[in-house]
Amino acid sequence: MKLNKTIFGKIALVLILMLAINSCADKTCDYEGGADVDEEFPYACESGMDVAFLIDYTASMGGAIDGIKSSVSSIVSTIVNESGGDYRLSLSIFDETMMEGDVPFPTGYSTQVDYTSLPAAQKVVNTTGTNRAQYLTMMEKFGTANQASFGTQLAKLNAAMSLGSGVGFPEPGGLLLNEVLNNSFAGTWRTGSITKLAIIITDATAGGDDDTADGVDNTDLANLAATANAMGVQCILITSMSAGTNNYEISLIDNNDESIKITGADFSNIADDIIIMIEGICDNNENIEG
Repeated sequence: MKLNKTIFGKIALVLILMLAINSCADKTCDYEGGADVDEEFPYACESGMDVAFLIDYTASMGGAIDGIKSSVSSIVSTIVNESGGDYRLSLSIFDETMMEGDVPFPTGYSTQVDYTSLPAAQKVVNTTGTNRAQYLTMMEKFGTANQASFGTQLAKLNAAMSLGSGVGFPEPGGLLLNEVLNNSFAGTWRTGSITKLAIIITDATAGGDDDTADGVDNTDLANLAATANAMGVQCILITSMSAGTNNYEISLIDNNDESIKITGADFSNIADDIIIMIEGICDNNENIEG
């Protein structure tokens, strides 16, 4: 049963969203989704939560990243409370640079110790495209009740570890989501009745390995939505782009079961948006499961 067919779930979501100051005002804030994974899906957050943050780490995202950092304790406290303390967090970033031949240009942080000291398995530099290289980096893999280490890694962003390059407009968030869903880049997602969330925060479209948002990327995102459905992963999109203008919304979110989005987001309020969306999706899951 989808939320848009569940009157009680709609009422609950509306009440929650109305409590947020400036949250979802002048923005699209909706649940979407395809067919349910099984009769029990989505699962109540109190059964446990795996939450993966995928953050656009290009130059224009500094304000959004600082907003998350300033309220990380509140964001994580929300996850702790909703999960009853049974939670795991991961933090990853995506970026893009130019490439000469098959040699990628360095990005803002690629020679800095907080990047170079990461295990090799947590750093993917993709060079399959033409004239573009994509940096996909796992700052923090899933860990049990890992609030402290998650906060430590988050604090490095736009601080000791410089922002990235972000060549062109589209960015490689779809490639990072593929790594997180299909290649255990964040570690293995738990099975069973666990709420699994992938939170994508970006101000651009997904451009794959060629810095161009086209039909190939639409297909790739739709396939990722199908993969997420099969895994029971609910995607959350927070983007400053207006409704109907980005391929994450159209190809990923609109095809992912019980997903949720904010379009036209004001990144100065991003921490409030994240908290409200997590609370909303957990209340929705509980209402549908109940």
